[in-house]
Amino acid sequence: MRKRDSVPVPAPDPSVEPVVDTGRLVVRSVVVLLAFLLVSLWLIRLDLPLEERAAALARRGGLPGVFVFVLVVDTFTVPASLDLLFPFTRGWVPFPLLSVMSVASIMGGTLGYWIGRLLYHLPFVRRTVAGYYARGVRIIGRYGYWGVVLAALTPLPFSTVSWIAGMVRLPFQRFFLAALWRIPRVVGYWFLLQAGLLLTG
Repeated sequence: MRKRDSVPVPAPDPSVEPVVDTGRLVVRSVVVLLAFLLVSLWLIRLDLPLEERAAALARRGGLPGVFVFVLVVDTFTVPASLDLLFPFTRGWVPFPLLSVMSVASIMGGTLGYWIGRLLYHLPFVRRTVAGYYARGVRIIGRYGYWGVVLAALTPLPFSTVSWIAGMVRLPFQRFFLAALWRIPRVVGYWFLLQAGLLLTG
């Protein structure tokens, strides 16, 4: 393999602090999850025509619209999350909704991986991940597969980590297996929202 085909990955240095502070990451994940649930429940409990909005979304875009939205937010580094859809699709049939969201999320991460792998030499690609690149490279370099799993399940930016995984040439098979963890993440958040609705009456 030619040298320019590989992006150097810094070797782990045991003398420095861990790349991911597991305790802090767990706390942050719980806080973000609770915030998501509270905001979702607040939106649902507001006297707003959410059913009409969901119906409008179904009429205008339906599952294809959901697919495109999730694909975009999990492919590109945009200030949005697939979680935004949950309050407005709570009355939809769960299996097709969660299946479409999961597939779109995995496809988005996969597209991001190949953007990073094939186009990493372009200034645009490097600028896009510049704010997270150094930490992302250390995460992938130290944890490999499990670094992508962390991003798939936690508040770590999945799309950005997917790009970086491609840039450092993490083997695609390992990346794809890690990206499959988006399925329990999507399904788990949906069930937690439903449980919150039941608990709050």
